[in-house]
Amino acid sequence: MSNILEKKNNNQRDIRFDILKTIGLFCIIFAHIGPENNVFFHLRRFDVPLMVIVSGTLYVYSSGNKQISFWSYVQKRLPRLIAPVWVFFIFYFIATYIIFYFLSKPYPFSLEKILETFLLLKGIGYVWIIRVFILVALFANFALYVYRLCKSEVKFLIFLSLTYLGYEFLLILTQRFSFLTRTIFLNVIINDYLFYILPYGCLFGLGMVIPKLKNKSILLISGLFLSLFLLQAVYFYHKLGHFISNENFKYPAKFYYVSYGVFMSMLAYFIVDKLSVRYNLLERDNLLIRLIVFISSSSLWIYLWHILFVYYWQNLVAEYLHALTSNFTVSFLVVAFGAIAITYLQKQAVLQIITKTKVGQKNSDLLSILFLK
Repeated sequence: MSNILEKKNNNQRDIRFDILKTIGLFCIIFAHIGPENNVFFHLRRFDVPLMVIVSGTLYVYSSGNKQISFWSYVQKRLPRLIAPVWVFFIFYFIATYIIFYFLSKPYPFSLEKILETFLLLKGIGYVWIIRVFILVALFANFALYVYRLCKSEVKFLIFLSLTYLGYEFLLILTQRFSFLTRTIFLNVIINDYLFYILPYGCLFGLGMVIPKLKNKSILLISGLFLSLFLLQAVYFYHKLGHFISNENFKYPAKFYYVSYGVFMSMLAYFIVDKLSVRYNLLERDNLLIRLIVFISSSSLWIYLWHILFVYYWQNLVAEYLHALTSNFTVSFLVVAFGAIAITYLQKQAVLQIITKTKVGQKNSDLLSILFLK
């Protein structure tokens, strides 16, 4: 059995997007443990938009010129997203019950919170991002169909812009006519699903056109959204008398949050593209590159394990080693590389089971979906 990080043929991979996914993942982990008074805590608020944009690019790469039916894609993609997440949640809640029982501590999660977590609503927190990617997966096939129908990146970008404007109009409409979301069912459908699939679907669509855009166009889009972001920042400062964080415009995503996300994501792509050319990263194969590829291709499980590390680090370890847990650098290293390490061990163990046991060989597809994606 070969090691996951052993030399692989990466000629078919675009390392630029592995780097961007790794940056996005680290920024998200930082958000969950970083001090809010840290400058980088504010700068990193392009993390989720970046991950969604990169997903759009990777989807176009994987689809090529193939005709992909909606149902075949959904049947293949959704289990790979939902099944590992639910497996992790089952482990997480049972493990927490056992640990808190032996520590003689009350169980911290109510039945309602557990149910919300499995439905990817509020729950234990951190799970809304997974809901975003599931919704984007539902949107992907339609976006690809429209993209091919437009036959032009400019026309498709216009379509995305109009779609996003329609979304902002719907936001205003529901705020003015609150009866539209008065019932719990409509509130969930509109605020937790529709108002997430539209803005992030547009970001996903933006990612689809990136491979066809020239550097001048990338910089133009980045500069345009920077200007729009700064105009909003000045407007809110003039209106309220102080700077207002775009974090307040995140749930659901509004243009103040989205514009910054697009600006930074396109800038990050431009910088990574330049560095990849300068240092010939597309042809390099070393331990660092393989580690980045591993993190990128294992981002779901790394994200899931980081939830466990964050919770126990902040709620149990902090009781006994407060000086250690209050140190951001230590906290980041423990959470980020702890999640990476346990994901690596998990994949190695499952690969061993698949290759060396009859049960593993018989259920290789299921084990791959649950633990290797």
